[in-house]
Amino acid sequence: MRRLIPCLAASLLALAACGTSAAPSPAGSEGAGANASAPAKPAGSGAASAAAKPSASGATENTYGDPNGSPVKIAYASPAVASWPFYAAVAAGLYEREHLKVSMIQMAPNVTITALSKGEIDFTNSPGNAIEGATRGLPFKVVLSSWKQSPWTIVGKQDLNSVKDLKGHIVGTNQAGSTPYLYLQAALKRDGLAMSDVQVVSSPGTQNTYALLLAGKLDAAVVSPPFDAEAEEKGFHEVKFIGDALQEPYIGLGTNTTFLNQHRPELVRLLRALMDGNAWLKGHPDQAADLIAKNIGVTPDIAKRSAEKMLPLLSDTGEMPMSAVQESIGIQAELTKTTPTVKPEDIVDWGPLHEALRKS
Repeated sequence: MRRLIPCLAASLLALAACGTSAAPSPAGSEGAGANASAPAKPAGSGAASAAAKPSASGATENTYGDPNGSPVKIAYASPAVASWPFYAAVAAGLYEREHLKVSMIQMAPNVTITALSKGEIDFTNSPGNAIEGATRGLPFKVVLSSWKQSPWTIVGKQDLNSVKDLKGHIVGTNQAGSTPYLYLQAALKRDGLAMSDVQVVSSPGTQNTYALLLAGKLDAAVVSPPFDAEAEEKGFHEVKFIGDALQEPYIGLGTNTTFLNQHRPELVRLLRALMDGNAWLKGHPDQAADLIAKNIGVTPDIAKRSAEKMLPLLSDTGEMPMSAVQESIGIQAELTKTTPTVKPEDIVDWGPLHEALRKS
């Protein structure tokens, strides 16, 4: 991915030189960097990985685990340390152990919701996507929350030292309604500002936002590890950590009720692999940092800094508080200017997770 970012930046700079604004890839397209975005096969893992190939939706698909196992398709927005448990499941051979053939497909959040509703994919790795769809009346359920807290951080130019300093400046984040977008909105509100007080530039994923920052198209950006540490190496600095602005879920799994009802055994096995992936990361901190370096393409120093920041945030239970789900429902109602018609218990189903963890 480190090769990807300069290519993106160069393209954006070329567009700027021509007097043209750089726009995100159209919804449904592969998007910038889709070919290099899925986790690489860790050396010595024994995990099977097919060559990248276009999926039915046009996105690039990378497959891991048991080639003869039960197939499951998981959509994600952008490569980042957030997907650590998925990388760990590959590295530790957990997909193979559970006899799963796992395909990772990069999609923009709005495309993911549509694809999940049509059964073109089986999961989104964003519980926020699932909650958003459920509030629209789609039959979605959150079945895993891999993190206790989000690590979203605003990084920017050296003259920006607080959230209030962002007023009037160009700030990049993911698409409207996405988790980082909502965290930015909440952080601005907490400091007495609104989204209209900044010039928001939306991108399909965090890697795209980071590329825009490097290209000089943004004054600040909402990013997650390892992009925050990389930005500091490029002369930017942390304006404000905003992972505490909301309780919104970070990365995990959301699915549709059809898959949940018809493929519960596969879901339980996938949940077991990912939760064991969390445990493996905590028990192997050095190898966990190596996974970041190998899969994200960052330097060992950046990987180590990201690992130290993120390891304490991994969930031990795989669940999130119902208050966080309620907060998410309220945010979606505010965005759509509608009255909520769903309750937290309508949106989450921890039953398969409890089965995976052998809970009663």
